Amino acid sequence: MLHQIAALPVRLNADGAVDVYLVTSRGSGRWIIPKGNSIRGLAPQDVAAREAREEAGLVGPVLPRRLGSFAFQRVRGVVGETCLIDVYPMHVDRQLKNFPEKRERTVRLCNLATALAIVSSPPLAELIEQYASELRSQRLAAGT
Repeated sequence: MLHQIAALPVRLNADGAVDVYLVTSRGSGRWIIPKGNSIRGLAPQDVAAREAREEAGLVGPVLPRRLGSFAFQRVRGVVGETCLIDVYPMHVDRQLKNFPEKRERTVRLCNLATALAIVSSPPLAELIEQYASELRSQRLAAGT
């Protein structure tokens, strides 16, 4: 089984609602979150931050706690392979104008409803919804 690390890049908009950055996969053009393979010597959250910068030009802190994981069937040619993705939340501060995979992917900032509707994986949508709910609860507890 292939194992990868992903960033769930979010930002709070002016109204305090959660927005999500999604990117297209290089092969099929599905809407996903930035992800990549583990890198020896780098903490998972650092791998997630690196992937978000390379694939979408996103910069900001990635939390060191794993939000969750999801599996999907990755198809390469005619062979299917199960891929397990560990997801780390990222709070986006800014997006770079130039980044390594800019010509290979489309990046889209979506409101929560749009992100949940277009993301390619139902288990990923569940993780996005779970984290957005957690952020709303924290905001309410803080009185903001």
